[in-house]
Amino acid sequence: MNMNCKIAMDLTELYKSDVVSKETAEAIREHLKTCPDCRRYYREYDMRDNTPALDLPVGDELDSMETRLYHDLSKRLAHRRLWQIIGTSAAIGAGTIMLAVGILMTVKTPHDKL
Repeated sequence: MNMNCKIAMDLTELYKSDVVSKETAEAIREHLKTCPDCRRYYREYDMRDNTPALDLPVGDELDSMETRLYHDLSKRLAHRRLWQIIGTSAAIGAGTIMLAVGILMTVKTPHDKL
């Protein structure tokens, strides 16, 4: 794709928002490698909203990042769920023991005096 500066500058927001196709994103990256004016524009544009320059994920990179984030979140939730199960089981076990002890303490045996 033949990219000129005006098109690259016009597409900056779309590129940053990852709304462009993989081919367009690659053309923009290639243009930024060879055009110091557009690189400067892109850096200044990034300073306006505090996002890192040229490090935006696109296409497959974005899918990979989302997959990794989902996997990490899934592991944290599974870990939390495991500790909830362990805590609930411990509370039920302690309650059962306390109930059994209470019942045994209130049961009268034939040796108890009235």
